[in-house]
Amino acid sequence: MTRIQLQLEPEREALYTEASTRLHEVEIVPADGDALITSTLGSSPLPTLLDQPGRFDPASLRDVPAPRIMPAHQWRFSPSVLPVEESRRNGQLGDPGLLRIHHWLVTPSEAPATAFPQVDLAHWFFGCRPEHIHTLRREHYLHYHLGFKDGGMALIDIATHRPGKENYYSMHLIGSQGAAYADDHRNVHLQFGTGGTRAHLHPPNELLAVQAMLTEFTAGLREDRPWSVGISETSDALETVKEALS
Repeated sequence: MTRIQLQLEPEREALYTEASTRLHEVEIVPADGDALITSTLGSSPLPTLLDQPGRFDPASLRDVPAPRIMPAHQWRFSPSVLPVEESRRNGQLGDPGLLRIHHWLVTPSEAPATAFPQVDLAHWFFGCRPEHIHTLRREHYLHYHLGFKDGGMALIDIATHRPGKENYYSMHLIGSQGAAYADDHRNVHLQFGTGGTRAHLHPPNELLAVQAMLTEFTAGLREDRPWSVGISETSDALETVKEALS
């Protein structure tokens, strides 16, 4: 049994608690845990899942004990993103050439904070930081054009405060031998109307992503192995986001 303590905001705590009930041999405890899930950097000796790492400044992560911390790159574990990465990793897509992401939100989120997980996906698929970074920024809008080695590129389009009641997300990854499309809205094509957009991210997707991420965290603990994502990758994505806005 893996006993996990939580130090999170109530909404995030509820999400992790629900995800934990779907896993075998995992228990949420108030104290004396084997591991910790938190959204703050501290001095706990416990193995830690660092929630919402996109909130941090890159400089604050330089002295973090990397082997003891798994950053919660939640979008990597999204049920629509995982099959795309599996296809890329298995060679079905060939070398990545073009990544295109649209993320349009009705919520009053800050576009730079929303950009972090999408920039991280670009790093993940291309396997490195971009060599060229171009941005277009307007109120509630942010567009990234990232140029990678060998001519690969990522176009990331982020808008917040959009009219309507539903968020919209789409992702295409086109490689030298194939292409994949992450569909988070069950083939509900994007529609524009007087009430805003109609194509949304389904709430269960977030729960499934946290469940998959928590599975990786606990598996790394039990198998005494490095996790699939490390704090250096968090720093890289934060540096790209920061450089683009400087």
